[in-house]
Amino acid sequence: MIKRKYYRNFFSLISFFLLFFFSFLVWKFFFKSDPIIFNFYNNELSSNFEMDITNNLENLESFFENYSFIEKYLVNRKNSEVDINIQIKEPFAKNINNQEIIFTDNTIGSFSFFKKNFINSIDLIDVSDNSIQINYHLQKSLTEISNLFEISQIEYIDGRRYNLYLSNGTIIMLPKKINKDLLIFIKQNYDTLKNNTNFQEYLDLRNFHEKTIRAK
Repeated sequence: MIKRKYYRNFFSLISFFLLFFFSFLVWKFFFKSDPIIFNFYNNELSSNFEMDITNNLENLESFFENYSFIEKYLVNRKNSEVDINIQIKEPFAKNINNQEIIFTDNTIGSFSFFKKNFINSIDLIDVSDNSIQINYHLQKSLTEISNLFEISQIEYIDGRRYNLYLSNGTIIMLPKKINKDLLIFIKQNYDTLKNNTNFQEYLDLRNFHEKTIRAK
């Protein structure tokens, strides 16, 4: 009986010691450890998305596979501070209806991933029912088209061509194929066309390759 009581007391003491030890570890590592300070060097990402990034620091490469608008990133850790530098791709337009940003490589990102200031800084508005797809012809001519027109809105029509809505309210209906000839024609004739009373509502270039142009 004495021996059994001795063993019981011994195991109780060991159990108490183990409980105390593990409680100490929890206190030390979760309450007494120095907090980690995260420094983000970008002006685009929302605070919620930044929080998601900090929660996935150990596996960022896999995490960013789901967010293809990230161009590249760099993480440096010094003691209790972590510097995170993230570069996103070049934005093309924003779709208000779908709450999405469309980037020049056709990558799409939800508004929820970005700060309001960044979203507001994107002037071009995509008014397509589904977020715009930048086809091969537009992609090749993107810079020249942007230089030619003061575009406020763009719409992808029937999955093949675009309408451009200019800041003065007129519409330019582009053909499916946007090539050098079309751009040269517009560049040489647009000033004349926009001063013509026949071109007040739209310029229809859908049949440009058949040498048919309509204006109203």
